[in-house]
Amino acid sequence: MSKRIVILENIRSAYNVWNIIRTADSLWREVRIVWYTPSPIDNPKVCKTSLWAENTVWLRQFDFTIDAIKEAREMWLEIIAAELTENSVSLGEYVCESENWIAVIFWNEVDGVMAKTLKEVDDVIEIPMQWIKESMNVGQSTAIFMRELRKRK
Repeated sequence: MSKRIVILENIRSAYNVWNIIRTADSLWREVRIVWYTPSPIDNPKVCKTSLWAENTVWLRQFDFTIDAIKEAREMWLEIIAAELTENSVSLGEYVCESENWIAVIFWNEVDGVMAKTLKEVDDVIEIPMQWIKESMNVGQSTAIFMRELRKRK
């Protein structure tokens, strides 16, 4: 049985969170909500727009990203951050030891994954961008990562 977790670090928009939860439902993921990311536990906007997917996806809340990472390490998961950095690897070229046992950290759209979080991950992976923008909406990025990693298994 595979274990794939999405960790949402400081996502600002409830609508992005519901989008990610619904995508996680269709692709068999677990979701960890960190810091001030809106949660279906205490934010009615997330519940209303996720159309009850929050009831079918295993959700957990953490105050700090390091606690979500610690939980993932205890499950022997490879931990990657979805972020554009000087040393990031393209998602298309990325090879991990086991796509079935992985946790992916997604970011706040303004500030990205926190620097202290990047120090704790095994790899930093980016979605190659073709034009002017360096990133896309976090909901779209999460869906691309989930689908790409799922099809490699």
